[in-house]
Formats: sequence, C-alpha cells, structure tokens
Amino acid sequence: MRKVLVLAAALGLLAPSSRADEVLLVNGDRISGRVIGKVTRRVRLQTPYGTLVIPRSQVDRIRHDDGTEERLQTPPTSTVPAPIPPPRATLRIEVGGATFWRAWDPGAAPEDPSLRLQVRLDGRVVGSFTDDTLDPEDLPKAVVNSFVFSPERLTVGAGEGVVVAPVEVAEGEIRLRLELPAAFFGARELRLTYQVNDGAPAEPVWWDVVAAECPVTLVVGGETAVRLVQERGVMEFARHRMRNVETFRVTLQPATATKSP
Repeated sequence: MRKVLVLAAALGLLAPSSRADEVLLVNGDRISGRVIGKVTRRVRLQTPYGTLVIPRSQVDRIRHDDGTEERLQTPPTSTVPAPIPPPRATLRIEVGGATFWRAWDPGAAPEDPSLRLQVRLDGRVVGSFTDDTLDPEDLPKAVVNSFVFSPERLTVGAGEGVVVAPVEVAEGEIRLRLELPAAFFGARELRLTYQVNDGAPAEPVWWDVVAAECPVTLVVGGETAVRLVQERGVMEFARHRMRNVETFRVTLQPATATKSP
C-alpha cells in the first residue's frame, strides 16, 4: 500500500493539467487521470503512465471532468455532547381520603366557583391545581364543585424553574410530583392550601379555606414524599338556604428524603 501511495503522489506531481478526472485520497494527495468503469471496492484510474488501482477506502472523493463530484467516504459528524441537566429535587405529594368540595346557595354563588390546591415552599408558590368544573349532581338545587384530580378538568400552574409532572393515579391514591430547582434544596416549610375564588375568572381573588403545613427536606437528586390526608367536612341546607358549616380537614404526614441510586 505504501508503494501505491508513493506512486500516486508521484503521478499527482507529474500528471498534466489538461481536463481529467481528479482522485483525492484520504491522506490529502491528488491524482489526475480518467476513472475506468464503475467504482466498486476499488477505483481504477487510467493515467499517462498506466492504470492505477486504488482501494476505495483510500479515496475520499472523485472530481469528474464534467464538474461533478463523487464522495466515497462519509464525512465525520461532529458530536455535540448533550447538555447536562441541572440538579433537581423531587417533591411527591400523595393525596388520600375524602374529596374536597364546596357548595353555595344558587342566589349567593360566586361568579367563578373554581377551587384551587396551591403548593408553597417557605411561602413561595411552586405549583397549583385548579378545578373550574361544576358537579350539580352531587347536591341538587345547589352550586357544587367537587375537586377532582382529573387531567381534563385541571389547570396546572408551576412556579419559576419548577416542572409539574402529569397527575398520577396509583393504588387508589393521587400522586403529584414537582421537580424543583436548586433554590429549594434543603430544609423547607411545605404548605398545601385549598382555595376558593371570590373574584372573577379574569381577576381572581383567592382565599384560603383549609390548609396544612409540615417541614420537609429536599435532597439533590432525591425524592421527598408527603401524604395529604383529607377528611370530609359537612355542608347542609337549613330553611332552604345553604348553611356554611365547614369541617373539612387536611393534615400532612412528612416522610424522610431519599437519595436516588
């Protein structure tokens, strides 16, 4: 092979400059002549000094005398390393127990009877889940909204840098996952609040109906799990009007942060 390449270099220096095919080798050498036949595993090049047979693997490309170019080697592709995702901590909220709901007398119902579950860490909102679909079948002759963790009913919001995963239903429980950036790592105070809107849809005025708090520790690359236990409240009619009795309770049970393997 060394003899072939040496001969190729020599022929490249001695070949005339008249129109001809030009073979460019992978080592940078060029040889002029006329390519004979079809290029297969070898390139046959007729030169003034004889026929030169060059292995295809040694030929980068052929420039034909008509101006076209035939590339025999695939150019290397530049591989750009995938960006390393920033470190995150995961907060998993498992919701179990009774459903949170709200009912109003039809004459006293708010303009927007939406319900919202808001998630805060150290007072900062990191996620929210809003249900604006009414459930009139739950209590006849009343305006009723029962909070349902159903993707087609929920409007999901996320705080800056937070990723809220789709709601999961597993083993009879609702699971909410929030992936949190570095600003929330470490010991934090978690607060979950069910809210009602006393304003309009375009200009909401949310106020807390029931809330639960507990400390959590968010670990880099790990998952912290808490359980939201919900106990049903009581709302009933009295003298044909809604009697505003709210005994719905929520409590949080903290779990130890676990490191991912």
